[in-house]
Amino acid sequence: SLGYLAVKEILGDALFKKCLHEYMNRWHGKHPIPWDFFNTFNNASGQNLDWFWNNWFFSHYYIDLGLQNVAKTKGGYTISIQNIGGMAAPFDLQFTFADNKTETVHYTPLAWKADPKLSKVRFSNRKEVLSVKIMNGIFMDADESNNNWTAKK
Repeated sequence: SLGYLAVKEILGDALFKKCLHEYMNRWHGKHPIPWDFFNTFNNASGQNLDWFWNNWFFSHYYIDLGLQNVAKTKGGYTISIQNIGGMAAPFDLQFTFADNKTETVHYTPLAWKADPKLSKVRFSNRKEVLSVKIMNGIFMDADESNNNWTAKK
């Protein structure tokens, strides 16, 4: 079920529904194997999702993310997140600012497509960031001890 949710985040609701309906139309009353599901989604979406299928269904990866670095850049921040477990899972980053307000930004599994071990995401904001926290929600992290970063004072 988590794999379904993760691919749904990549495709979006409408395209995921289109692909799922195409799969049901093609394989109704037949005996599909997993590759039939994967190939139907690739074909119906017009995307090559093999990187995702291999990661989620043909590996021994697990969900374990760690905040490696937060660097201030012109107009915002660059956050380096290490994918220790290797699983291409979605995640949220919760930013706490100097005024004690927070903002949460969501990242889909596409964050891991270019580099499955390290993702550098950008956060555009002029406010001073005091802390960053990885929030996984139902995609549970194996080790949450490395999910926090606090600015040095």
